[in-house]
Amino acid sequence: MAVLLTALGIQRCAAADGSVLHVSPLGNDQWSGRFPAPLKDGTDGPMASFEAARDAARAIGEAVRIIVHGGDYFLRSAVEFDERDSGLSLIAAEDELPVLHGGMEVADWVEDRDGRWSARVDLPEGAGIGGLFVDGRRQIKARFPNAPEDGDLRGGWLFARTPAPGDESLGNTRFGARPGDLPVLDDVSGVVAHVTGGLFPNTQWGSDTLPVLSIDAAKDLVHVAGTGYFFTGAGSRYYLAGAESFLDAPGEWWFDDGNARLHYIPGSGVDPSDARMTVAILPTFFRFAGTEDISVEGLSFRNGAPEGSGKYATDMRSFGAIRIIGGDRMRVHRNYFENVGVAIHVAESDDVTISGNDIAHVAGNAIFFGPQYGTFGRSDNGAIIGNRIRDVGEVYFESAGIWFQASRNLRIAFNFVERAAQFGISGGSLWGDQDASHRAVIEYNLVLRTNQATADGGAIKMMGAQSTPLDSSIRYNVVTGTDQLMARPDGSFWPPRYEKLNEWPSPISWAIYMDGRASGVSVVGNLLARNVTGIGINGGWNNEVRRNVVLSGTGCAFRVDDLTGRGWRPDWARPNSIERNFAQVSNGGCAANINAPDHGTEYVEISDNFFWSSGPPEPTPRE
Repeated sequence: MAVLLTALGIQRCAAADGSVLHVSPLGNDQWSGRFPAPLKDGTDGPMASFEAARDAARAIGEAVRIIVHGGDYFLRSAVEFDERDSGLSLIAAEDELPVLHGGMEVADWVEDRDGRWSARVDLPEGAGIGGLFVDGRRQIKARFPNAPEDGDLRGGWLFARTPAPGDESLGNTRFGARPGDLPVLDDVSGVVAHVTGGLFPNTQWGSDTLPVLSIDAAKDLVHVAGTGYFFTGAGSRYYLAGAESFLDAPGEWWFDDGNARLHYIPGSGVDPSDARMTVAILPTFFRFAGTEDISVEGLSFRNGAPEGSGKYATDMRSFGAIRIIGGDRMRVHRNYFENVGVAIHVAESDDVTISGNDIAHVAGNAIFFGPQYGTFGRSDNGAIIGNRIRDVGEVYFESAGIWFQASRNLRIAFNFVERAAQFGISGGSLWGDQDASHRAVIEYNLVLRTNQATADGGAIKMMGAQSTPLDSSIRYNVVTGTDQLMARPDGSFWPPRYEKLNEWPSPISWAIYMDGRASGVSVVGNLLARNVTGIGINGGWNNEVRRNVVLSGTGCAFRVDDLTGRGWRPDWARPNSIERNFAQVSNGGCAANINAPDHGTEYVEISDNFFWSSGPPEPTPRE
């Protein structure tokens, strides 16, 4: 019969194909997994868990396709894959939508007092609650002050005061509050501070979540478990979260660890007894280590814990809904990610393709491609193609839609990135030669509305701490809507799209940005409209900026500064060149600003550009 079917061009039934296994919410791990649905007599059918299907595939000992059928899968721990699983494919069944949740449903809600509801949540050992989702919408961990109802990023903050003399260098372990701002708390267990800061005091380049050690309301001081990297200063905005007394607004939740009880104040129109209530406990759904030739296609990853892009504790960098470590020739294609920490994190893996994925509402980076922290192995010959990415960095502002380091021959093309806290696409090296990048090609991407929450960012950035040229290209991209967000020491904010070069500290924003000595980058044929600064070079050499169009910016069309490269002139250094570009200069803006007191006139050559002036820039519409 099998011969006859093959001769007629008809595929064999999946039940008879030893290389196919099925997983379904209707399945049973005691079944063989050979059938896509339960048999009528209940004797066999699909498996219920990914772990059982993985183990069955290992027993088969050959390349196996695991067909994942539609429905909800609630994971209580990450599914681990290793070298024994090489050749495996995890693929959604045709015309079906499997949804993997990074946690568990919460039921049996009871109405308490003052409009509050509560439910018992028995967590796996060692787990905590990283988020509450109501019908797929993220709710707010009880915080002080409350988040603005309209979601305005300028609302719902407290502001750090100027440090006392001699205290500036302690901004990573404590910061001063303005008089009367701090709540009185008898117990700070579980309380965290979400605070903006940066590499130096008074910079607001990113944000982090720092455990609060104590609050001295009398002295207006907050002591936190900080880092040697992250500093706060006058105007750093922050809020506190995690105390029971902060639970006072619709949409907020608080978990009582001692009694394993989740407390919640429903938002408008939410009935906890009727809505789907899910708590997030996992930042990682699938973890691949040492695998080869694996495909993940057509799955949906939702409602995960937010860890993944913070600076406090280096292991915060080691998560990702899909986490690949030392995995070669991997393919992550046409999956959907929503409300996770990091969607896809690739470390020390070669020839990985990430294509056609839809990623929304991530706490930090959407896609990370590069080293593990501390070991700095490489991720070469990769491709990030045709992904749709939006709402990036909703918890950790210092992040990007696509972030890469320690990579050679990486192509980033035809991606759509919209609404990012800091960067749309950012890459290069942060640590010097140990995470150097070379021959990246960033082309044909559409990048909209980036740097919405930080004081120093942009749409496409190359960072060059390494001692060698990046030999990379940024070409034929479209960038619009790049902005900035920075608070003054008095708690007011600079206006949107604001840049004044004679003020410091003040916000800066770039459409395309070669920073930190980034050298050897070709920037060609990009269209940049309605941003702040168009194209910037900071500290690097041998960059070529040609045939770009810059329109309706509020800052300079081109900015060149030798600040991060002062005292650095390698043997291979050649002047940066800016030539044959077209730039519209609005009133209040400038064509080009050059500040090179160290490198002097040999630092940049500007020729054959076409500049024209226009009236004042139009205001940026706000949602």
